Amino acid sequence: MENISVRLVVNGKEVIAQVPPQMLLLTFLRERLRLTGTKNGCAQGHCGACMVIFDGEAKRSCLIKMSQADGKRVETIEGLAPPGELHPLQAAFIRQGAIQCGFCTPGMIMSAKALLDENPSPSVEEIKSALARNLCRCTGYVSIIRAVQEASEMMRQGIKSVSPPSLLERSYQVVGQAVARKDAVLKAKGDTKYADDLFVEGTVYAKALRSEYPHAEILGIDTREAEATPGVIAVLTAKDVPGHNGFGLIFPHQPVLARDKVRYVGDAVALVVAETQDIAEEALRKIRVDYRELRGVFTPQEALLPDAPKIHEEGNILKHHKIRRGDIDKGFAEADVIIEGRYYTPFIEHAYLEPEASLAVPEKDGCLTVYSASQGVFTDRDQISAILNLPKEKVRAIHLPTGGAFGGKEEPVVQVLSALAAYHTKRPVKVVFSRKESIRVHPKRHAQYLHYRTGAAREGRIVAVEVEILGDTGAYASLGAEVLFRSACFSCGPYRIPNVKVDAYAVYTNNVPCGAMRGFGTPQPAFAAESQMDRVAEQLGLDPLEIREINALEEGDTTITGHILESSVGIKESLAAVKKAVARTEQEMQERRKRGSKIGVGVACAYKNVGLGGVIKDAAGAIVELKEDGTIKLSVGTAEMGQGTYSAMAQIAAQTLGINYNKIEVFGGDTSSEILDSGVTTASRQTFVSGNAVLAASQKLKETILSFASQEFNIDPQRISIRGDRIVDKGDGRNLIGLAELAALARKKGQILRADHYYLAPRTYPLPERADWDPSVSPETYRIHFSYCFGTQAAIVEVDEETGEVKILKVIAAHDVGKAIHPRNVKGQMEGGVVMGLGYALREEFRLEEGRIITDTLSKCHIPTIRETPEIEAIIVEDSHPQGPYGAKGMGEVSMSPTAPAIINAIHDALGIRITELPATREKILQALEEKGRFKKPSSS
Repeated sequence: MENISVRLVVNGKEVIAQVPPQMLLLTFLRERLRLTGTKNGCAQGHCGACMVIFDGEAKRSCLIKMSQADGKRVETIEGLAPPGELHPLQAAFIRQGAIQCGFCTPGMIMSAKALLDENPSPSVEEIKSALARNLCRCTGYVSIIRAVQEASEMMRQGIKSVSPPSLLERSYQVVGQAVARKDAVLKAKGDTKYADDLFVEGTVYAKALRSEYPHAEILGIDTREAEATPGVIAVLTAKDVPGHNGFGLIFPHQPVLARDKVRYVGDAVALVVAETQDIAEEALRKIRVDYRELRGVFTPQEALLPDAPKIHEEGNILKHHKIRRGDIDKGFAEADVIIEGRYYTPFIEHAYLEPEASLAVPEKDGCLTVYSASQGVFTDRDQISAILNLPKEKVRAIHLPTGGAFGGKEEPVVQVLSALAAYHTKRPVKVVFSRKESIRVHPKRHAQYLHYRTGAAREGRIVAVEVEILGDTGAYASLGAEVLFRSACFSCGPYRIPNVKVDAYAVYTNNVPCGAMRGFGTPQPAFAAESQMDRVAEQLGLDPLEIREINALEEGDTTITGHILESSVGIKESLAAVKKAVARTEQEMQERRKRGSKIGVGVACAYKNVGLGGVIKDAAGAIVELKEDGTIKLSVGTAEMGQGTYSAMAQIAAQTLGINYNKIEVFGGDTSSEILDSGVTTASRQTFVSGNAVLAASQKLKETILSFASQEFNIDPQRISIRGDRIVDKGDGRNLIGLAELAALARKKGQILRADHYYLAPRTYPLPERADWDPSVSPETYRIHFSYCFGTQAAIVEVDEETGEVKILKVIAAHDVGKAIHPRNVKGQMEGGVVMGLGYALREEFRLEEGRIITDTLSKCHIPTIRETPEIEAIIVEDSHPQGPYGAKGMGEVSMSPTAPAIINAIHDALGIRITELPATREKILQALEEKGRFKKPSSS
């Protein structure tokens, strides 16, 4: 098809171009004009990341063809404010904490801009309506609503722009303060470069051919026709993998390119490298693969049958975890009530807004540099070097800003492909997954089948719990064994239980692999355990809060794994905070009930580990250096995924050094020699582990600076200190020298003012699998984790008996974080976790039929939109941890675990029905009502 000429105005400038008529406006903006603030989140019109203002209206640029753009005016995030300034919306998004990963932010801001241009004083409902086509997986939307409201007020006051420096904190007393995030300005302006935003001269593109079957033998692959396609550079198969043909964080057995067998529909069997993505896709269609389809297994129960086909030679059980405590038979014999229940939780798609992308660049010195949005670049480097049979020093992995991850970017599913292609072609190679491929390939949250028996004494004490969990871990190990380990450890909730028997199985099937996802094995048992707690309370005539108060862990108590909790056990404080908050809503709820509304209040608790635990060495490193311009270069190995880690590290460094927060520059996620390995960003560990590394390194640097200054001024180092950007005499308050001058002076004398520290977290131990253990004999050896976060949530819902529709009116979330280094970020994690938990409870399910994906778009996965956002009251509980940096623990994951059970318990409170399989769809609610003989047919009108 011949090109057409188009003339349009982009950000106030006329653009004339020759383009294919079918080219998307999104592609034109990104690839022709390099306006990469407009993001490609799905190219299907489902996410809103590509939103622009098109002739005065907010439009998704992935749905506009260039043939439709002729004569139009287009405004992108880059044109929103004058150079060096911020639009009020951008400033408000920063101040309200409405930016986390930042990938959705430009599109969200453009939708809000179009709204405010037309309606300067929108209501909350009008804001929700205007932003309904923009997904955000991180924030929970409430901060976005607040930001639009603030910007509206600013604009009505005549404020047209804001200077970015005015947002930056100039104090060093910043621990516990809601300072502007280090990455927020770039993200608000659309200037942050994610992996697909990188353009290197000479870049070519690679795309993988995926399996046609969930389980099949590969009899042959014919690539000749694909290789003959003009523009194709190479077609690679398993024989072209020079080293170990497998990846995986624990068991590297998932093939880079499958050789003899495919085990799920996402297995890659060939890789095309071509001059353009279109040519690569064309060539993929020309590859012929001869398969012999094999019988598959698609549930754990089926996989455990004696005649089930073996997915791997060692069998279909990846791991069986056991916990035994006390005498389970005696415990049930002493129980006054015994409640038995079976529960199911589905697979869940992470639905981060940024699809996987990676750029691999061969360097002149023979090294290979791999850029990606990784959760752990050091593990990426190690796996790539093994795959390519290269020394580790020949592979450099660099972490880029990450457009959401939630555990789904721990495995290097895209990095290994770009690296292999660049290794063979000696050219820069970019691999970018489409949204459909992303959904098809990356590991999901485990579907779990949970069987519980809970025994309780008449006064409400839980005396015995027996649990069996079958986790569908899919075709490869990923982190399945570790996820089911957490499911076992946290299967009974944050309660004292003397007699316990838990069996948790990670079972292979021919489904999509399952691995890490926010909560890492705890949301599934939290749903079952908290449902059981409510059922026991109902049987005993106790209030749901009361039974939790009776059983909640305290300092000195022992967990079901034998860990004697010595400190920072904030579960009862969180219960008290929620109880008080719920009481404040009672009058409003009663008024709604009087009007005939079916109102329910549900409560649930949860706890979650901080750190890797279970024998695994947990460590992190940090380097701090005073530069000659007076700034501090802080280098950490952690990955920033939107959770605010870099800002928290900067706060810890600033507070410890006494140097202003705006003078701290953070660098991270690079396997070069300048960065110390901080492990994978997972397990809510980085604030604690990397934070301690930063704290210690900053203390060392402070001593180094003061020692050098004391020598220069011949003054006792105890008499001087760092304040802001100067060395001062504490005795008389004199300014002795600025930090920039001091650093320059040191350089002249051949000294670099720098320090580093490698922090090793407290040792942890394996699960005790026998019942005859006594933690009092050797308490340390039963510490499977060194710290825990605790939380309680209450959900207030309104349910329509005619339609089964559930409206979440309010969620109250109280969580113990030890110490909130950045309170606004902590609340943002709570709010985001609550909305993700809301989706888990009512809407979301990643569905397969015999291994084939049904929910292959974001729309089909039913990710919550801003329309579903309830009022969220986030309450920070601070029960300081003695070993955490400034007492901090973490908050990345536990905030979603209590939400679903709280909502399900609230539905029961409203209607008297018990949903045991997530999500609680309208159909399931209506079916449960019908089974109880209470189904109300819709009234005719």
